[in-house]
Amino acid sequence: MRRPGVAYFVTLFALLAILPLVLRGQQKREPAPPKTLDELQKAIKTELDKNHAPGAGVALISRGELLWCGGVGDADVAAKKPITCDTEFRVGSISKSFVALALLKLQEEGKINLEARLNDVAPEVPMQNGWESTHPVRVVSLLEHTAGFDDMEAAEVYNAHDPYDYPLLEVFKRFQEPQIVRWPPDTRMSYSNPGYGIAGYLIEKISGQPYDKYIHDTFLQPLGMTNADYRFTGANKALLAAGYDGKTSTPVGYPYIYLRPAGDLKASPGELAKLVQFLLRRGMVGQTRLLTPESILRMETPRTGSAAQYGLRLGYGLANYTGVAGGVVTHGHDGGIDGFISSYRYMPEQNWGYVVLLNDAGAGEALENINRLVIEFLSTDYPKPYKPVNALAPAELQSFAGYYAQRAPRSQMLAFLDDLAGGIRIRALNGQLIRSSMFGKPQPLLSAGKNLFRTDKEPEGTTLFFADEAGHIAFTSMGDDGVSYAVRTSPLWPYARVVVLVLCATLMLSSAAFAVVWLLRKLCGRMKGVQHLAVRAVPLVAVLSLAAIPFCFNALHGSAIGTANIFTIGIYMATIVFALLSLLGVVLALRVPKAEINRAVRIHSLLVSLACCVVALFFASWGLIGLRLWAAQ
Repeated sequence: MRRPGVAYFVTLFALLAILPLVLRGQQKREPAPPKTLDELQKAIKTELDKNHAPGAGVALISRGELLWCGGVGDADVAAKKPITCDTEFRVGSISKSFVALALLKLQEEGKINLEARLNDVAPEVPMQNGWESTHPVRVVSLLEHTAGFDDMEAAEVYNAHDPYDYPLLEVFKRFQEPQIVRWPPDTRMSYSNPGYGIAGYLIEKISGQPYDKYIHDTFLQPLGMTNADYRFTGANKALLAAGYDGKTSTPVGYPYIYLRPAGDLKASPGELAKLVQFLLRRGMVGQTRLLTPESILRMETPRTGSAAQYGLRLGYGLANYTGVAGGVVTHGHDGGIDGFISSYRYMPEQNWGYVVLLNDAGAGEALENINRLVIEFLSTDYPKPYKPVNALAPAELQSFAGYYAQRAPRSQMLAFLDDLAGGIRIRALNGQLIRSSMFGKPQPLLSAGKNLFRTDKEPEGTTLFFADEAGHIAFTSMGDDGVSYAVRTSPLWPYARVVVLVLCATLMLSSAAFAVVWLLRKLCGRMKGVQHLAVRAVPLVAVLSLAAIPFCFNALHGSAIGTANIFTIGIYMATIVFALLSLLGVVLALRVPKAEINRAVRIHSLLVSLACCVVALFFASWGLIGLRLWAAQ
C-alpha cells in the first residue's frame, strides 16, 4: 500500500492556517446634501444608476403642501415607460398603516377597544399563549408587533393556488405555527405579518364588510386616493409599474399573497403624499376630520414592549415607526414586496414629509441613500438640536458592560443567523460605552440619560438599558443598527460556537482539497489497488450535499419559496442526506481495518465526518434537518 507522503498534511495545515476570523466592514460614502430641487432630482438619478435600479416615484411635502411629485427613471424598462406622479406601485408593508388607521377609527366609533384581549374579541383565531393569564395578547399587541408571534411560514407567504380573496380566518387555521407565542406578550418587539393579517380580519368581523372595502370607503376615497386599492383593479393595473428583483431586466410579476392586509396595497407617490398630509394635519382632510389628533398621536407612540415601558419614545407604534434619520426624528413606515421597496416619512414639528417608491426589490441601498438625501433637503432650513451628553460615573457605565445576545428573532427559522452573527459587545472605556459586534467596527455611545445612549449622529437617545422580568440586564436600540431585544449573557458559548463552526468548516473544505489530490493521483495511475474508497468518498459527498443547500436557497424566488419543487425538495433531501452521510462517515472510518487503509487517510476522513456530525447537530438544534418549506408546520 502506497503512503500519501507529506502532501496530505501540508494541505490540511495550510487550510487550518487561513481561518476567516475577521470581516472588515466598509464605510459608506454619503453624498453631499442637495440644496435645490434640481440637485435633489439629479442626486436621486445618480443613486438609481449606481445601484442599477430602473426608477423611483417621489413626492415631497414642504410646509404641509405638495412641493414636487414625479418620477425618475422607468416604470417599465422594456417599454421605456417613464415613472410619473400617478404611477402605481405595490407598496408592501405601508399597507399596515391603513389597517391601523381603520382600527383607530373603529375604536373612536366605540366598536372595538384596542386594549381588549384577542381571545375576547376573536376567540376563533387559533393562538397558543402560555402566558395568557398574566400577559394576554391584546389587539394593540398585534399592531405594535409585541404579541410574540413568529413571522410567516414559507408556505404562508404566497398564495399560489387559492382564490385571491381566500378567507383570512382560513389562512390562520391552515398556518398556526406563527400564532404560538414565543415569550410573554408586550415585552419584546418582533415584526410579524400574521399579526397584521389578524388585525385585518378584525376589521372585517367588526365592520361586517371586507377589510379592503372598509379601508377604501373610510380612508382611500375620502383622502382622494382614486386608484389606490388592495385588490388588483382595472384602474391600478393600467398604471402599475413593472417590478424587478435587481438581478435581471425581466419583471418578476405580481404574485398573490395570503396576508393581504399586511402588504397588498397598490398606490402612487401622489396618492401616498395625501396620506402624509393627512398625518401632518392630525387627521384632517380639507375641512373634514376623519380621526382625532389623539388617535394620530397614539399611532405614532409606542406603548407596549419593554422599551416603551422604560421610557424610550422611539420605536414602533401602530404601524408607524418613530425613529431617527438625517439628524431628526421622523415618523412613517417602509415596505417591501416582490419587485418593489418603499418608504414614507414625515415630521409634524417641521411640517414636511415625503414618499419614495422604487420598482426594484434589490435596490435597498438606493432607497436608504435617497431617503437620507430627501430628509437633508427638506430639513435644511430647520434646526437640528442634539440632546446634551451627560457624564456618568465609571461604575454606572461598567454596570452596562458585557456580552449581549439577541433574543427577539423576527423569523424563528432564521434565528440561528443571530447566533452566527456573534451578538453585541458593550464595553466601558475612557468614560463612555463602546458598542461592537463580534467582527464589526467599534461604535461609541454617548450618554443621553441614566440608562439612555445615542451615537454622535443621533439627535436623542436610541439605545436603552433596563432589567427584564427575570432580572437580567437587557437593551434595545432604535438607531441605524437596530436591536429589538438583547439580553446580557456569558460570551463563552457564543465565541466557542463560532470557533467550533469555523474549525468544522475548515475540515470539511479540506475534503474537497483532498479530492483534487485523489483525482490527480488517479489520473497518474497511483490509486490502483487502493481499498475502502467509501471512507474517503462518503465525507466528501456529505460536504457536497451541505453545499447544495445554499445553492437551492439561492435558486428560489417568488412563489417557488413555499411550493414543492426541485429546489425546496432538494433542500429537504440535502439536509437529511447530509446528516445520514455524516454519521455513516464516522462509522466507516472507525470500522475499517487499520491494516487496510493509510492511517493519515483514516484519521482525516474521521475528522471530516466528525466535523459534519457537529454541523448536523447544529442544524438539528436549529430545526433545519428535514426542512419542508412547502408545508404548513
